[in-house]
Amino acid sequence: MEEVEDITQVFEQSDSEKSEDKVKPFHLSESSETNKTFACYSPEFSDDLVVLPVIKLFLGLEFLNVSCHLFDKEETDNKKNRRKNLVQYTSAGLAPSIEIFNKPILQWDFGDEQNFSALVPHIIDITITKSPCAGDVGVIGLILDDTVPDCADLALLNVILTNTHLVFLTTLGLFISEDLSHESFRSLKSDYIRAKIWYNVQCLANQENYEGVSPTSAEIFLSADSPLDPSPDGQVGDATLISPNKDLCLYAEQIVKMTDAVEIDITTTEQRPQAVSQQHSVFLAGLNLEVCCITILSISFTDNPAYYFKTDQDPRVRLMSVHSCPLDISHVLWGKTFVSVNMLTNHKLHEKTKFPEFWFPDADFKAFGMLFHPNSHFLYAYGNQVWLSEDGGNTFQRLIKLENETVVKTDTCVYTQAIIFSTDNGSVFYTKAGIYRYAKLLSVPPRVFNMNFDHLGGLNLITVDQRTRGILAVDDMDTDALLKADDLAFDGPLSLQYTTEEQIVFFSHDPLSPHSDHSHARFNNRNGGAGVISKVSQHNYPPNFISSVMAYVLERFPVETSASSPCILNTLTIQQPDPGTTAFKLQLSASNTHIFKASDVEKSIIIPGFSSFLIVNVIGNLAALADATMPQLAPLNSPFQPGQWFMYDFGTTNGKRWKVVTDKCRYVMDQPEDLPVHTIKYFDLGSTRSFSFSVTPVNVAYRIFHMYLMEVKLGKPHLLDVNTAAYWDDNDSYTVKIRVNSKYFKQGKTSIAVVLTQASLICPVTTFILTLKNSCSYRKAIHYVLPVQLSATDWLLQMANASKYLKNLPVNYRPPSKLGIAVPLTENFYNADPEKPRMRDYFQGSKSSGTYKQCANKTSRLDCECTDNMRLSFSVAFSDCKEKAIRMKYPIIKLPLSFTVENEDGSVNLSSPYFVTITEVNNRTNWEISGTNKTSSLLKMRNYLERRLKKTLYNPDGLTLSIHGSELFHFRVATIPGTSFCSLFDEFQIYVDDAPLAFPGDYLITSFTAVAVGFIIFVAFIMQAYEIQIWSILKQKLKKPRRVSPKFSLRTASTISADSSES
Repeated sequence: MEEVEDITQVFEQSDSEKSEDKVKPFHLSESSETNKTFACYSPEFSDDLVVLPVIKLFLGLEFLNVSCHLFDKEETDNKKNRRKNLVQYTSAGLAPSIEIFNKPILQWDFGDEQNFSALVPHIIDITITKSPCAGDVGVIGLILDDTVPDCADLALLNVILTNTHLVFLTTLGLFISEDLSHESFRSLKSDYIRAKIWYNVQCLANQENYEGVSPTSAEIFLSADSPLDPSPDGQVGDATLISPNKDLCLYAEQIVKMTDAVEIDITTTEQRPQAVSQQHSVFLAGLNLEVCCITILSISFTDNPAYYFKTDQDPRVRLMSVHSCPLDISHVLWGKTFVSVNMLTNHKLHEKTKFPEFWFPDADFKAFGMLFHPNSHFLYAYGNQVWLSEDGGNTFQRLIKLENETVVKTDTCVYTQAIIFSTDNGSVFYTKAGIYRYAKLLSVPPRVFNMNFDHLGGLNLITVDQRTRGILAVDDMDTDALLKADDLAFDGPLSLQYTTEEQIVFFSHDPLSPHSDHSHARFNNRNGGAGVISKVSQHNYPPNFISSVMAYVLERFPVETSASSPCILNTLTIQQPDPGTTAFKLQLSASNTHIFKASDVEKSIIIPGFSSFLIVNVIGNLAALADATMPQLAPLNSPFQPGQWFMYDFGTTNGKRWKVVTDKCRYVMDQPEDLPVHTIKYFDLGSTRSFSFSVTPVNVAYRIFHMYLMEVKLGKPHLLDVNTAAYWDDNDSYTVKIRVNSKYFKQGKTSIAVVLTQASLICPVTTFILTLKNSCSYRKAIHYVLPVQLSATDWLLQMANASKYLKNLPVNYRPPSKLGIAVPLTENFYNADPEKPRMRDYFQGSKSSGTYKQCANKTSRLDCECTDNMRLSFSVAFSDCKEKAIRMKYPIIKLPLSFTVENEDGSVNLSSPYFVTITEVNNRTNWEISGTNKTSSLLKMRNYLERRLKKTLYNPDGLTLSIHGSELFHFRVATIPGTSFCSLFDEFQIYVDDAPLAFPGDYLITSFTAVAVGFIIFVAFIMQAYEIQIWSILKQKLKKPRRVSPKFSLRTASTISADSSES
């Protein structure tokens, strides 16, 4: 495993310690028992130190969990204040500060340092591009006018930072860096007049095997008004002229086209109508369903259109030929915009659309671009209007309609699901993913600006600081305060109509403001009373009322008193309108002295159970004309005594007394799994997951019976089997349970959006995006369960006999082969050291086999650079670094084998249907596998797959291993194809110790022993039969002779002998 280093500054200082130069470190700890994965170092702190005290964090064997609690004792401890503390406080502040320093995304500087203040008057726009995988890293580009001296007609138009490249679109061409570590660019120079570049941000980490492209691939498409002139050999500088039908590399599963339709064939110019003088554009966006990249393309309708494209996988910038372009957009109708979705297979675009073409019903819609919300199927088409598609381009609904301005910039935040749309007039609109509501966040004065979401979810306003003329001003926008401050109220008078005690309707003579969305906003009355708007309507009936809003009452609205409207103490009679008019006549009793006043105009008459009336004119002391909100329920010619009718003032004659603002959050979501709002979950074949979401209304005046508070929106319904169930409980909580099952052997990606339809834009959570990948999880693996528990220290300790369960492998060890223990033939070395001789390298077969892997082309063990992870690994890829193995004594009979499957949800025992195959990586044969679960279905599957896999199939339940050989055995266990999207495998090693001699040594010793014993028995029999006193002979032979005296003569010896004979 590659070691990754993050350096974190952590300090803590209290108020009493501010005067001191020393700062106490803020200690971080792990949940493990021992502190093995990081080291801490914190010297004394002083302002003169160039290197600040740091704590270094190293990614070790386990995930490093660091928990920091930041809070200010003077403020409430909540999520908002914690984030503010994280951004605001420094190392000398009241709370600890954490600053993470990564290696810079770009390893080089952009040219020479410039005098920024001299460029300020020439800045006409600011463009921002962020790293797709790091929201806190980005590049800000300043777009200058053509009056900057010494620029040689070079000006920046746009800048794009992809996963692996930095792209500059300039007036002199397109410049693309070869990578992010070197200042080396490939350029595509052109003399075009105008160009656009489109790129949709997508982090391309964790490439799936079905995607088929580089994990850092992305596509950038450029459109220009004038093409390059190709050279005779087909080369355009560094670009290559290709045919898109054959070689076009589009790595998206489907393409979404949006075009301003014109009556023209784009492949010819002779039929171009004279009226078409403005630029019409086609936008294409690749929807990220089956792949890891999203593409946006802009094609200009000009006399000589050109299309340039580039992928991160191919560094060349290529030019597409118009006449061979696979896009068929010719001979369409004038004046409307449509969207079509086309599939891509093997890098070729299908002519047949996936959905029927969607024609935007409003002919005034002028498209500027499209935006896919990250990780979801929400597609936004924007221009002078904003349209939202929940299904990736099949259907659209209008979200915003603008007047005399066009959305030109967008940005999204995956942490809050917020989206902003910035217009060319400086207006900024705010919405959330999947919500059909928006609010005008602010209006920036006519100056250069851009909006950007940071990595913490905060919204920043970036402008040129005109005061200092030296830096860019970055202002943190408080979105909650801005949403509450914006008054969305109607401009005209309102007429109140009660439908129930809890529900009211406000009718208006004026249309709703196109810049405001009143749905789910709060209606506040200055004199008391409040309500939450639930529905906004526009209509032609009742007469004179062209719009209305329905609201739920939070606080009762006060009625007019007799002091301000004396007429309420009189008897009221409703009379029918005069012929040719729609206004009803309100008549007071002549016997009463309480009359209408001129200030009663635009006040509402409320009669419980009947229609309400908005006074439009006072024609006398006792008569007035009014418009009825429900003319069919007008109580004609019926007198109503004082107390039977009331009057409300929602007019503008006496000054508007109400305002409509974004409501506070009145719904609390409970997610038991505590998932982030942009969760990614993997589904293997046959796996099932359940998700639960509950929403509880809070701070509401009345119970809302059985209101649907959530919607579940599925992006790709045919990929996974999704079932939902919803119910209400006694607390009016609305619960949705989602059960997702992977039934189909098809890999892909989809999304499920859980949207709180009634939630305010101020709510911290309005949309949950579940990105579901029906593919192999990069964290899924199987592991062999060791028969004994050993710590990492036991494996890594450099001591002989450190553990009785481990065997230290000899240097340059290779296991035996079937030819004998002294004839290793495997290619794998264990405990390799190129500096020392190869073990058992006696025969030619052993000398010609065996290769180093980690130690290849190295001269010593130290040069191999084996890490602890490599030493601990059982993988054959790191056998050079393996120093120890599990030790077991001979014989090994029916050793139980147990495996676990681990993923992000935990671990379970490996069992069917994960059928496995077991092999010995060094081709050793004296072992066998047996199982207890041999069912008929397993035997049929084994016979069927054995011909294809050339291996024996086993059920992992009840497996046992028997080994009849000695020394090291290295096994590999792998699941069969078709049981999982993953190629699951694991390896384990067993060293068999104290084994008998290998063949034929054991047999030779036995034979020689038998022959020797038989020979001894035969000799004993012969001696017994012939009475051979072998022992006496041996004793005499072994007896030492006596010494002879030198005075002893032969005569004496003869005499002695004669005497002996006689006797």
